[in-house]
Amino acid sequence: MKNRADTRTPRSFYSSVDPSGKPWYRSRRFSIFGTVFLISAIIGLIYDYSRPAIYRSSATLLTSAMTAIDRESGDPDIQHVAIQRQILLGHELIAETLARLKAADKSLLHLTLSDIQRLLHVEPVADTNLVEIEAEDSDSKFLPILINTWIDVYLDARNEEVKRLTSDTTRILEDELKGLSDKVDSARTELETFRITHDISSTGREENVALARLKGLTDSLNKANEDEVKARASVDAIKSAISRGKTVVPNDEKGSVTELQLRLQNLREKLADLDKRYTRDYINLHPEFKFIPEQIKELETTIKSRHQEGRDVVLADAEVIYAAAQQTVREIRGQLNEHKHQASAFTTKFAKHDALKSDLESLEKLYRETQERLVQVKTGQKEKYPQVTVISRAYESGNPVRPDYGRDALIVIAGSFLLGLFSVWVFEYLTQKKEEQPSPIAVFGIRDYPPASRELANYPQTEPIPLDHKATNALTSPSVRELSSHQLRVLLNASNLKAKQLISLLLSGLSVDEATALQPGQIDLQAATVSVPGKTPRIISLSAGLKSLFEQSDGYPAWNPDDPGVRIDLSAALVCAAVDSGLLDPQGITAEAIRHSYIAYLVRQGLRLSDLEQITGYLEPSVISSYSAYSPPQQGRHIYEIELLHPALVTNA
Repeated sequence: MKNRADTRTPRSFYSSVDPSGKPWYRSRRFSIFGTVFLISAIIGLIYDYSRPAIYRSSATLLTSAMTAIDRESGDPDIQHVAIQRQILLGHELIAETLARLKAADKSLLHLTLSDIQRLLHVEPVADTNLVEIEAEDSDSKFLPILINTWIDVYLDARNEEVKRLTSDTTRILEDELKGLSDKVDSARTELETFRITHDISSTGREENVALARLKGLTDSLNKANEDEVKARASVDAIKSAISRGKTVVPNDEKGSVTELQLRLQNLREKLADLDKRYTRDYINLHPEFKFIPEQIKELETTIKSRHQEGRDVVLADAEVIYAAAQQTVREIRGQLNEHKHQASAFTTKFAKHDALKSDLESLEKLYRETQERLVQVKTGQKEKYPQVTVISRAYESGNPVRPDYGRDALIVIAGSFLLGLFSVWVFEYLTQKKEEQPSPIAVFGIRDYPPASRELANYPQTEPIPLDHKATNALTSPSVRELSSHQLRVLLNASNLKAKQLISLLLSGLSVDEATALQPGQIDLQAATVSVPGKTPRIISLSAGLKSLFEQSDGYPAWNPDDPGVRIDLSAALVCAAVDSGLLDPQGITAEAIRHSYIAYLVRQGLRLSDLEQITGYLEPSVISSYSAYSPPQQGRHIYEIELLHPALVTNA
């Protein structure tokens, strides 16, 4: 039999000679390619170069005062830039721009407000106070006129706004100044009246009579207390000196007492000198010396008397001074206590005086500040208003910004070339499909069919190739294909009743032999079960879809299990379903593949391999071990933990 791959191999597009013998440039492929390429290129190039050129013109505005050359630039005012952008795009500004354009050029009378709004764009430059204003249109000469007129309208509107704000601000400040003047006069009058009423002669607290007298009494009391302390200390010192036996005399008598003490000292020294030379008896008898002892006694008596009198006088004088100091303290303290009530009342009044004075000073300060503001506004200091400077005005652009005719022409040519190749490929694909012959499909062990016919009636039913029972159960062939849920659903949709029952039984756990030998008595529609006898007897639950299929055949299989040709009949039904489904590689869609797909579905859910035979029947140990490759890396799950119903049957239920 001819190799199928050979029948699908396409002839090269770049073959120099067509199979018909014509040169390549007269071949059918080149004709298709050239026609599609030329038509596509012509249409694309006409569209490309028929588009009008779009020009762009722009200008730049600085929306704050320029920084002096000797100062650093401040941080950009993003909020102010955004406000100016909204003003530029405002309805009133654009309407005035349109009015000026129409007044200057009568040919622009057809323009509308929406046309101008569509052309103009305003974009702030990031991290700056610059605003970029742009306009795009096919008329390159009109764009700079539009933008510059727009800028002039904006500047005029801003100047008018500054004038209006200046006038309003001046009026407001004058009103405020008048009101403040009245308040200042009223506050001054109130303060003066309060001073006269409460005898506040000075704004200084201590300079007023009541507080000055209070301060004087306080100072006098402090001095009197100090004098009292000194007088008492003097009395204590005199008494201490007297108790220690020291000489205490008044200051005016200290000289005479000292003189007496010197005379006594001289006489004592003279007597001591005479005692060294003479006896006392000789001294007493000598007319010149005998009076010396008597003089000494008289002087001692006199000095002692003077000391006693001096102590009494000094102590008495100190006590008198101490008593006088105490009396002075008592009198001053009494006067101070009486004056404190007056001082307290005056303090309260003076605090109110200070409050009135503070209010007056605040009003006067506010009045002066308002005067300064009014002077600044009247003298025309506009730097407080955000400045707008035209950095660059718009000019006519000679080069369009779009479209790029050359680039788009290359894209059109490249696209046309690819479209031509694609058209040739589609043509070859469609023509080859018509010439292809169906490939032989092996189902149930049937390996060869007449290649020129798809009629199942031509299959030799008198000489069927028997199905190898052992090979069917083993599923050991490496060429067995696993079908996805989607492919199985497509296969079921393309099957007749007989093939649907067979596929559903294979997807429920029955083997091919068990399905072909199924007897009506094994089907219980009420219990929705199928009893499977044999080497591994078991009861299989029927899905809703399979139950419905059996109900369509009155609870019987759609085939006769006792018919010797049942295998060939079922093989033909499955072959038709595989071909009619349109799935790729229909020869790989076999009963073994369907059964293998169901077993792989169970194992991939984590079913324990030892429990597999409870669903699929007997399997050789080598087959069971081969499915370990599909088992996930986790502990095996019991039958009740997995989903036995295949997704393809759920969808077709």
